Amino acid sequence: MKIINKLFLVFSIFFLILVLNTSCKDSKKNVIIFDDSEPLALAPDVQWALVIDPYAAFRESMDWESEIKSYCKKGEILQIISRSFDDKKNYWYKFEQGWLPESSINVYSNRMKAQTAKKTLKD
Repeated sequence: MKIINKLFLVFSIFFLILVLNTSCKDSKKNVIIFDDSEPLALAPDVQWALVIDPYAAFRESMDWESEIKSYCKKGEILQIISRSFDDKKNYWYKFEQGWLPESSINVYSNRMKAQTAKKTLKD
């Protein structure tokens, strides 16, 4: 009887170690990688724009007739500096490169949302 008890105890310990070993393994699938290359990506007071026009022209001021300063293309993600509206009550957004109309962009509360939306853009 003592041999059976010892065998049962050894088997139980072996089984317990086996179960703990397999259940405690860390899976690579559960690793979350945070991209911290853009420090303002999740800042609550910073908005981001995703360009939705094939090509958009940055303007010197909030006017279709103003000088073109630069260009951007569909899928670019830009940090918004400010927002204002023109005489016709159309919203314009200011970026480092100049002004873009609201019709050329979609606005997001953080960069991560803009990056997710970029994946769904159609060419």
